[in-house]
This record gives sequence, structure tokens and C-alpha cells, in this order.
Amino acid sequence: MFRAIILSKKYWISVLLLGLVFIVLFSITEHLMQYGGIAFDAFVEDKINNGRWVRYLISRIIGGLVYGMILGYYFEVRKQKQKQKPNQ
Repeated sequence: MFRAIILSKKYWISVLLLGLVFIVLFSITEHLMQYGGIAFDAFVEDKINNGRWVRYLISRIIGGLVYGMILGYYFEVRKQKQKQKPNQ
């Protein structure tokens, strides 16, 4: 079942969608907590002008990918189990 899920196109689409949602929500939440509101100039100064944008971007991509893979797998396993239930 693991291999079938990992090779599924639906799984990777859900990974990308869940990861993207995670990146957006996490980034907005972190920004609001770190800067106490919307402070785009402070964000640009802190992350981009100080050369930390690569680290910021890579951390978001890795975090989103891991989150998406875990939740995507969980949802696919749950879906597989629901399909098998009526047959029993």
C-alpha cells in the first residue's frame, strides 16, 4: 500500500496543495507574530537585504513538502481504508 500511494499522481497533487497552504498560513502567522502586524518594510530589511532570503525560502519549501507528504499520506491511507470497509 505504501508504494502504491507514493507512486500515485493524486498523492503528489495533494502534497503540493497541502504544502502550499501550509507555507502561506505558516508564513503569515510567523510574520504577524514576529513583527506584531503587517510590516512589509521590516520583513524586506530582515530577510532580503540581510541575505537571509535563501534560508527563508528553503525552510519554507522543505517544511511545506514534509507537511504535505505526511498529511497527504494520512489522507490517502484513510481513503484506502474507507474503500476496503464496504467489501468486508
